[in-house]
Amino acid sequence: MKRDLIYLALIVAAITAVKVTARTTPETPAEIRPLRIEAGFTKTVHILFPSPVTYIDIGSMDIIAGKADGAENVVRVKAAVRNFAAETNLTVITEDGGFFTFDVYYAENPAVSTVNLTVQDQQTEGVKKPDAAGDYQPTAPASEGRVLLREVGREKPATIKRMLSDIYRQNRTDVKGIRTKKYGIEVEVLGIYVSNDVIYIHTCMYNDTNISFEVDARQFIVADKKLAKRTAQQQTPLEILRVCNDPAVVRGHQRQRTVFALPKLTIADDKVLLLEIIEKNGARHQTTEITSRVTSPRREISLPNRLSGISITFRHLSGRPVPL
Repeated sequence: MKRDLIYLALIVAAITAVKVTARTTPETPAEIRPLRIEAGFTKTVHILFPSPVTYIDIGSMDIIAGKADGAENVVRVKAAVRNFAAETNLTVITEDGGFFTFDVYYAENPAVSTVNLTVQDQQTEGVKKPDAAGDYQPTAPASEGRVLLREVGREKPATIKRMLSDIYRQNRTDVKGIRTKKYGIEVEVLGIYVSNDVIYIHTCMYNDTNISFEVDARQFIVADKKLAKRTAQQQTPLEILRVCNDPAVVRGHQRQRTVFALPKLTIADDKVLLLEIIEKNGARHQTTEITSRVTSPRREISLPNRLSGISITFRHLSGRPVPL
């Protein structure tokens, strides 16, 4: 008898809980309030999301939106039409299931150029309190947001950054003989290294003149060995993954070092790797030819991935890369 009473009490309690839940459940779905952002025709607005972006949709062709190159959680927004009248919208979905919606208005000079949603409370810390009209206004981030860079081969972006920094800090000279000097500007390759399908090239540029050298572009090119010095045809530019110390100006009698990270590559015997440095508003362009075999101060080494078929690898001593 007591057992039956206990069962009856449990059943009554369960029915009561179901009725209370049904009464407290809202009949209408929760509203997701859009954030208000401004887009300009001559200025780009960047939005930093807390995780990689998997979906982007724009409400009209008045705006352009897409992921920033090499960054998984950064979306750039820009007006495709100057002074578009009607507001439009932008919808973004992230890898962790986040759903973000924005109302986009035109502004010649957007008040905020970077909207940081990487903070923990995305709906409050990234925006102001709603104004009288009920619109949310984005604010500039109080601190730097975290950009999720795409992995390169087997190497993580943080590891590439550390490698670049270590090579620059150690300032070793492990390669000799790769040097050019024209118009009083000298460019030298100090080291070439490989770690997990990423090539690191340590260079130095010395301006032995009284006139500053303003850098317009630095690029690596694979070219035919016979035509490298005579024509720009049959040249393949390489993507530069990351750079450590990329000065825009090398002043007179100043020396600047730069470390580049490049993806793995395979070069045939009749090809050559060129480093080109273009002067802005000038003609003192530099071209340095990196041959298939270079000489180390202690031994002969080879460029990686079949510039001559042998790879240079890193040993890690106390977390620091050291060439073999």
